[in-house]
Amino acid sequence: MILELFGYDRHGEIRDINTTLQKNALTTLDVSLAAMAFNAPAWITAASMSVLYSVMGAAAPLAILISFLFPMLVLALCLVYLTRQAPSAGGIFTFSSRFLHPVAGTILGWAYTVACTAVVPMTAIIGTQYLQALLPGVRGALAANLIGTAMIIIFMFVCLRGVTLTARVATVLLSCELTVIVGLGLLGIASPHVRVPTLSLFTPHGGWSALGSGVLLGMWMLANFDSTINYIEEARIPVRTVQRALLAVLSAAFLIYMIAAIGWQRAVPVEVLAKITENGDGGPIAAVAKVYLPPAFTWIALFVVITSAIAGLQVSMTAGARTAYRMAQEGHLPSVFGRTNGHRAPWVSVVTIAAVAIVFVWYKPLSDVNFYYNTVVVTLALAYMSALAAFTRLMFARNAVWRATLASALPMLAFAVLGYLMYSAGTAPADPKDLYQAWYIGAGVLASSLLIVIFGKRVKQVDAMVDHLASKTQ
Repeated sequence: MILELFGYDRHGEIRDINTTLQKNALTTLDVSLAAMAFNAPAWITAASMSVLYSVMGAAAPLAILISFLFPMLVLALCLVYLTRQAPSAGGIFTFSSRFLHPVAGTILGWAYTVACTAVVPMTAIIGTQYLQALLPGVRGALAANLIGTAMIIIFMFVCLRGVTLTARVATVLLSCELTVIVGLGLLGIASPHVRVPTLSLFTPHGGWSALGSGVLLGMWMLANFDSTINYIEEARIPVRTVQRALLAVLSAAFLIYMIAAIGWQRAVPVEVLAKITENGDGGPIAAVAKVYLPPAFTWIALFVVITSAIAGLQVSMTAGARTAYRMAQEGHLPSVFGRTNGHRAPWVSVVTIAAVAIVFVWYKPLSDVNFYYNTVVVTLALAYMSALAAFTRLMFARNAVWRATLASALPMLAFAVLGYLMYSAGTAPADPKDLYQAWYIGAGVLASSLLIVIFGKRVKQVDAMVDHLASKTQ
């Protein structure tokens, strides 16, 4: 079986991980649903599906299929292998630290933490935008900042109550959005209003040259399945649970977006969907909902994006806090970030991420939302590339050169694709005024991580001097 080659823990041999988090709390379903909430399907489809239609036309499903098979499935299988070799809530941090270099671990663990932290204010801002569209009486810039702040504080307290409550809340919110997103797609397939020739599903609108752009969009839509790893120390059968969840979340996201991409264009002409600009009104979700739902229920398009955004908010806060927790536990961040409360939640990390997010809600509001997109793209690309590099390093360390070369060919090609994604985020941003902004953000993240490395070395030197003086005094 191919999964055996990637270290699949079929018999659940690894049952205990040293941690101060809440052990044995989550099943495979719990982890899968929580990580799926981080993907935020309703918001992703509202923001990205029309763009994908504009690039690919009716062949939008083809781009999703290709991006699923490569590079995302390749990345998922590499993560399955790495999870068996180094089970830890630190995920990217742990893989980079153990299999590349400890300094690389600090840099890339910090990059992943920044990615999760950036998602918190971004989703709060987007959730607020849709809430104000749903309730016009609370519109206004000041009200938006206050609502975004309130969202972050509320779900900070949810996260502080422990991972079980976090997973349950994420499941409820996710069920709302999936019912609508998948339901509208299935209605389009079962009761079409527009004829879509089968051949057009495999013929890109802009020719085959447009396929590259479509695949990059597909990668963005399928990302964040790796957040399953952040729950490994709280899972009942840690390694097997997370390995299953990695593949389950990626596969579920693929099916959700395929159903939507096929079904929606059978409800509304793809030319119409391609021209829709998401501006807080539900975008393509609203357009399809108008076809199948009575006018009294069209508000659902706004509601599910709100639930999607706040689900992504709390799970990104959870994922970032657990990465910071593990970095602190292993001495890569100040030890205070490794403290847990009575509910076994890493409370200092959670509160810190929430505080930083609140500052950014006020400093970078909706008008600067592209700042968050660029931050997430560049930091996630760095994190994913490091995982692929760690896998390749392990292959060459443990196998003959010819076997390692074969095993690493696709991961290294995926590494190049992600590198191109990071490059294009700087040279071809959504808004021309943001030219190279992603690169500047990436440079800032790397520079700040180097400061953390230097600070950590100084602290260790001081600790060593104190221990030395103490031993002499004794």
